[in-house]
Amino acid sequence: MNPRSISETSIGDFLTAVASAEEAHGAVSTAAVAGGLGCSLLLMVATLPRARSDSIDDRTRLVEAAAALSSLQEQLIETIETETAVKIFAARHLPQASVTQRSERQTAIQFALRAAADVPLEVMRLCTRGLQEAKTVAKHGPRAAFTDIELGVALLHTAFNGARSNLEAKLSSLTNAVYIKSVVEEMAQLTEEATLAASDAGASLRVPPA
Repeated sequence: MNPRSISETSIGDFLTAVASAEEAHGAVSTAAVAGGLGCSLLLMVATLPRARSDSIDDRTRLVEAAAALSSLQEQLIETIETETAVKIFAARHLPQASVTQRSERQTAIQFALRAAADVPLEVMRLCTRGLQEAKTVAKHGPRAAFTDIELGVALLHTAFNGARSNLEAKLSSLTNAVYIKSVVEEMAQLTEEATLAASDAGASLRVPPA
């Protein structure tokens, strides 16, 4: 993909980039975009002129959710604009003629791999927060928009699972046991929170009309 910001790239160009073996964009970028789309759908519902009952509480909660979702959407897009793949490539091509050079190369590779692992972890965090906001939108949003909310939740949950799978694969290349332990523990916590939030949002969508 060319040096343009991802925010300036068309959907068609992004899809082409993801499909290309020569581009750095892959599973994590796709997950971030899916999460961003999920946030967009929920944001649209949260800003509709009508709420579930048009009560002050409904409107207040939806306004708060809209602000949070807008911020999450921006942060998800920002995760795509990292250069971790470039850093890993550069580290792996450092000289290794001497023991010192090999040690420096390995340190640089591990640093770059850890930076790369931080990206899907951040996508997981953002998607979890998006799913938590989805609970609010599902509870207070209009029933006419339930299919939009359902798709938004599905996109965020799929994005979360995609980022988690990518992160799990990256952990096998890392050597810092303390870092790996902290990531595994956070992954477990985030998975529990994301699953519960998605389930709660779905439960609100299944509540029959009063």
